Amino acid sequence: MLLSRTAEYALRAMTFLAMQPAGKLAGARAISEAEHIPMPFLWKILHTLARQRLIRSFKGIHGGYELARPSSEITLHSVVLATDGTDFTGHCVLGLPNCREENACPLHHTWKRIRGQMTDMLEQTTLADLARVARKRKGKK
Repeated sequence: MLLSRTAEYALRAMTFLAMQPAGKLAGARAISEAEHIPMPFLWKILHTLARQRLIRSFKGIHGGYELARPSSEITLHSVVLATDGTDFTGHCVLGLPNCREENACPLHHTWKRIRGQMTDMLEQTTLADLARVARKRKGKK
């Protein structure tokens, strides 16, 4: 698992929201049940995403959540950064605290290339892309 559980759950929740018809709010319980995310964890994630202005929340009996911008404008990288707070790829793949260019671990240069590719993929992929694939999968089930 390269992404944190928080980032994974956030991406799943955001994809769920991206699949909703325009103007339809989704409740936390619906997201939790559809994506199998524990409610206490989901509430924290939704709060973080709202604070980072990736989603909007509406209180009340007809309240819920929606994306703050079109899904085509929200990259996976922005969601990961919002939930994890830092770029997840900046750490040594072996977990060595002193791994740097001048003191590289055996996997440093390979990991540097791979994490660059991963960052590019996260920056180039949007929630609209994930929603499109998820809709196709749902249609085949």
